[in-house]
Amino acid sequence: MSSILPLAGRLRQLSVEELADLISNLPQAASSCSDLFDLAKLMLGKRELEERIRRLPAKEIENLSLGKASAHLRSAFLADGKVFEEAKELLLQLKPLPTRRLISPSNSLSAYETLLAVTEIIFAMEQHWFEKTKTGLKAADAKLISEKFKWQPADLQLRFRLALRAGLISENTSRWVASSKAEMWLTKSRLDAWIDLAQSVWDLPKFSITEEALTAQLDLHYPLMDTQKIALIEFGSALGLLDGDKPRAPLLAGNFAAVSKAIAKELPKAEERLLVQADLSIVCPGPIDASLQRKLDSFADSEDLGLACRFRLTSLSVSHHLEAGGKLEEIRQTLISASGKDLPQPVSYLLEETSLKFGSLRVAAGAHSEISSTDEILLTQIMNEKTLVHLALKKYPGKLVSNASQELCYFSLRDAGYAAVMVDSVGNIVSPRFSVQIEQIQESSELLARAKALLSGERASADQGDITRQLQFALKNKLQVSVTLELEGQEQTLLLTPLGLSGNRLRGRDEAKQAERTLPLARIRSVVLS
Repeated sequence: MSSILPLAGRLRQLSVEELADLISNLPQAASSCSDLFDLAKLMLGKRELEERIRRLPAKEIENLSLGKASAHLRSAFLADGKVFEEAKELLLQLKPLPTRRLISPSNSLSAYETLLAVTEIIFAMEQHWFEKTKTGLKAADAKLISEKFKWQPADLQLRFRLALRAGLISENTSRWVASSKAEMWLTKSRLDAWIDLAQSVWDLPKFSITEEALTAQLDLHYPLMDTQKIALIEFGSALGLLDGDKPRAPLLAGNFAAVSKAIAKELPKAEERLLVQADLSIVCPGPIDASLQRKLDSFADSEDLGLACRFRLTSLSVSHHLEAGGKLEEIRQTLISASGKDLPQPVSYLLEETSLKFGSLRVAAGAHSEISSTDEILLTQIMNEKTLVHLALKKYPGKLVSNASQELCYFSLRDAGYAAVMVDSVGNIVSPRFSVQIEQIQESSELLARAKALLSGERASADQGDITRQLQFALKNKLQVSVTLELEGQEQTLLLTPLGLSGNRLRGRDEAKQAERTLPLARIRSVVLS
């Protein structure tokens, strides 16, 4: 007989919170399951069974093959009083999957470099238009940031995917943007920021990790596991936990708290001293402090990042700081305080000149995007700029017009070297700093309500086919049912043992009165198997 009934019985024993946690990992449960029997049927399907079987350790695979209903198998919903036959049969069909090949190197600076990179990615999104693609960043966009670390673009893409998984990046109008969570992440210390990233991928199954190759250890302890789905394997090198296929010392420390403490010892001591030079470059001679990096990123362009960092002041970078609501005095105070010296004359000139020209080239939204300036020569230069041909600009007195969006025009002008600003309908400057709130697929309150409905037997919409199916199942398996029916305008609930179904009528024994009754199916509003 099918294992649907015993599995549904197990599910009925769960608390509302436990069931909500279970269905949060079963997307179909929210839309296709009307009751616990539907949920049990879904969980006994090949795909869901395979997911749970492949996560079993070697000992539990052996128990499943021998039909031993261990506590672990019961907690994995693969057994009740005995092993579910569907699980045992599927186990015979499953073979080990190809092992992931791990070659990415890592060292004691990898975690620090990843934190630098994620910070740069977040700030770059408010200064550039990064088009959304299925694989992450476009190659040219990844190269723009990876060159600052002397990395291959693939190394930068890995950090981008890590930030995306941690919820620091989202999509808006076909481009990548920072999330509201990223704003909070940027304020954290290096260690706390690392913990946020690591927690988002901390999914290694339980076993005592040794110095041997990690994939070999997984094959030994979890012979059927799909290592392609283990996030920590993919991002371990970026987090300083894996060197190729070998666990690094921090990963051998034990639980997550111990691993975090070990990483903290590897993070280099921060440097808060700057050298501000007359060529407009800013050098941090040692590992840069997190807070100082955030300040510099807000008004300077990063050029070289690592144990020592170099930034450069430009009219574009200073203009960006002013657009985002910053002040020139904040730039001066940051540089003077960290360098301990007055600003070189060329730096002061740049700040003043940028302040005077700030806001003179404007991009407004409307039926069309309008780029306006009092400098007709500048508009002609922009009109003839080859890198802006995609905007299909048309020239009018005092302005250029494009069918492209305001944001695309703004970012395109910046990438071409023009310090434009966006303005609203009344001419106020709009900050380019933009973040979105990432919406959860299902809020916890919705999951709890769904779990409560499943446990109580409530149905979102019970049609006649659903009712007949439930009754046929109860009749076949000699089960009692709680039937809600409408009689004389009122609902009444009866506990019945079905005896027969025919002619659109249900014949059953009323357990309360110990008498046989015949009920029209059209009057039955819901059925819950007991």
